[in-house]
Amino acid sequence: MNRDEHSHHSGAPRAPGHKGAQMASLIQRIVQMEILRGIADPRMRGLVTVLGVDMAADLEEASVRVSVLPAEFGSLNIQALNHAASHLRRTVLKESRIRHAPKLRFVLDESLKRAAEVEAAMRAAGGEHDGDHDGDQGQQELSEKMDN
Repeated sequence: MNRDEHSHHSGAPRAPGHKGAQMASLIQRIVQMEILRGIADPRMRGLVTVLGVDMAADLEEASVRVSVLPAEFGSLNIQALNHAASHLRRTVLKESRIRHAPKLRFVLDESLKRAAEVEAAMRAAGGEHDGDHDGDQGQQELSEKMDN
């Protein structure tokens, strides 16, 4: 990014980055509230959480990352949310003071699921390690008896 692209006279954060972050936060909050209020689509099932919003550089599009539990409802919820995207975009416009809302696209974010799987694997590995430790202790005791 060139120095000439942004005005630095106010000391405020750079406009495009700051504006994009503000808009992403606003969209995340409003979309999550709409999901909590309920979206009239039979495909919406389970617990849907908006994890974040990624704004395009031109602020024309936003990818809304959602997590769905149980995981088997993920693709159905994504279909329902993408079907409701224009309604949600109008809601963002209505509930905020922005003049232009980006086009919304919903994507399934499975990072929480992967994190839970990694944590479970680590716990399982820790349990196996504890078992190995007991085996090592038993071998050490046997070795000491044989030395005596």
